[in-house]
Amino acid sequence: MMEEEKKELLIKLGLSEEQAEWYLQYDNDIWAVVPTFRLLKPLNDNLEFYRGGYRKWLERQQAEGMLEKRIPEAAQMLEAGVPAEVIERFAYDLVLETYEALLYQLDDRGGAEVDDVFLDEIFDKCSYGKLCEMDADGEPTGRYLFEVHGKIPFSDL
Repeated sequence: MMEEEKKELLIKLGLSEEQAEWYLQYDNDIWAVVPTFRLLKPLNDNLEFYRGGYRKWLERQQAEGMLEKRIPEAAQMLEAGVPAEVIERFAYDLVLETYEALLYQLDDRGGAEVDDVFLDEIFDKCSYGKLCEMDADGEPTGRYLFEVHGKIPFSDL
């Protein structure tokens, strides 16, 4: 795939032209930039739902009388006078924090978080998982996905 094709794909995935160009400078024999953003796109889309879409969903569920059954805590907050925008922002922050924590752990090849808990163990002798690019046949290419934590939301890049 040529550089311009990669740039077009990144733009279609949701990055600006400038962001796409900036990240592509790191695409090389070790790092796989396009597969990184391909992995993150569904997560980013889900996260973006919590910027406007969740509030509307809450209000619709409340109007239909379904919110108490689906998310009783949100129904209680609305009944107590908490604006839907505040609930939405709270939900957004929780989802973002969760995604970042998960992606950080997927990126943590050194096992720092594990080493902190098990001080008597030498985890550098243990194997670990890694996120890597797969080719069209499902075979690993040897290129790692590019620092997945901190890359969502795309709108904050």
